[in-house]
Amino acid sequence: MTHRNFMIDVDKCTGCNLCVVACKDEHVDSSYPPWTKPQPEEKQFWIKVAALERGEIPRVRVNFLPTMCQHCEDAPCIIACPEGAIKTRGDGLVWIDGDLCTGCGDCQPACPYDVIYKNDDLNIAQKCTGCAHRLDNGENPRCVDVCPHEAITFDQIEEASGPLETLHPEYGAKPRVFWQGLPKPWITGSLLNIKTDEVIIGASVEVTDLKDGRKSETKSDEFGEFWVTGLKLNNDYSIKISRAGYKDFTATIFLDGDKDIGVIDLPNS
Repeated sequence: MTHRNFMIDVDKCTGCNLCVVACKDEHVDSSYPPWTKPQPEEKQFWIKVAALERGEIPRVRVNFLPTMCQHCEDAPCIIACPEGAIKTRGDGLVWIDGDLCTGCGDCQPACPYDVIYKNDDLNIAQKCTGCAHRLDNGENPRCVDVCPHEAITFDQIEEASGPLETLHPEYGAKPRVFWQGLPKPWITGSLLNIKTDEVIIGASVEVTDLKDGRKSETKSDEFGEFWVTGLKLNNDYSIKISRAGYKDFTATIFLDGDKDIGVIDLPNS
C-alpha cells in the first residue's frame, strides 16, 4: 500500500486554530467504526496548536506547531497496551480499537508526545486517527482540507517542497508525521553607531560554525536588526559584522539556546 504522510510546514502556520475547530466538528458526537468512537466535546484535542514564543523584548518571534498523534512506526503506545487494542493500519496510521480498549490508561504515559486522551464516559483511550474514515472514502483528513495556508498537507513525502524532519527524533519512536521549518536556535541583535545615534542598515553578518566551518549569512534590516537562523544547539560560532565606513565587529559565541547579543556599537572607521 502506498504510504501518504502528514507534513507540517511551521513557517506557513499562523495559529488560526481552524484545524482544531474542524477536528471537533468532525468527531464530536460522531462515530466512525471501527476507527473511532465519538470524541467528547471537552478535555480532548486530537490536534492542538502550540504557540512557541522565543526571544525577549524587543526581539521576539512566535512559531505555531500544530501537533497531533505522530503515527509512529515504533509506537510505544502499541507496546504498552496489554489488550492489543492499539494497532497500525496498512497505510501506517496508528489507531485505537475502542471495542478492545479497557481504559486501563497504560498507553497515556507511554506516549512521548502526550497526545492520547481518556474518554471517561466511554472508558476508552482516544487520539487522532488521521481521519481514517475519510481516507477510506478518498478524502483528505479534515485538518488538511480546512487549513487556509496549506500548513498541513497529506501526501507522499517525495512531494515535499523542502527538507523534512521529525519531531523529537531522540524519542526513538520513528514518527511518521514530517515537518518543515521546525524552529532552530538563532543569533540576533541590533546594530547602532552610538556616537551618531545612527541605525546601521545593510551590514553583512557572517556566522561560522567552528566545528564544520559552515557559514550562514544575512544583512541587518531597516531597524538595524539581524537574525541568523537554523543554527545548532550547544555549538561554538564565530560572528563577524562588517559594513563599509564602519569598524568590524567580531566575537565567539557558545550557543546554548536562542542568543540575543543586544545592541552592538559600530563606530566609524
